[in-house]
Amino acid sequence: MGFPKQIPNDQGSSYMSNLAVKFAEKFGTKVTRSSIHHPQNNPVERCHRIIKRILKVLCIEAAPEWENHVPAALFALRTIRHESTGFTPSELVYGPNLRTPVTLLYERWINPED
Repeated sequence: MGFPKQIPNDQGSSYMSNLAVKFAEKFGTKVTRSSIHHPQNNPVERCHRIIKRILKVLCIEAAPEWENHVPAALFALRTIRHESTGFTPSELVYGPNLRTPVTLLYERWINPED
């Protein structure tokens, strides 16, 4: 546990409050602001963009009720290997990778007697 060296933010007013400014000064934390017109600078915004792409594909394939596809989109996001880490998010949180439907089909194909 400790204090961050840097806190990136998206121009949120909560980072501009007197308390936040005093905290940053006291603990030597640098607050960096991304451009308002470039939300892609924010990792959360990038993640949202990926989820939107996945939902778009799922909604083309099936019914357009996007909220019904959120669990599948999140599952896909959690089981895709990321270039930056070399791991899937599920591997980083749970250890061995999750068994996806494709994995289960493969296991059944190579071990049909089980």
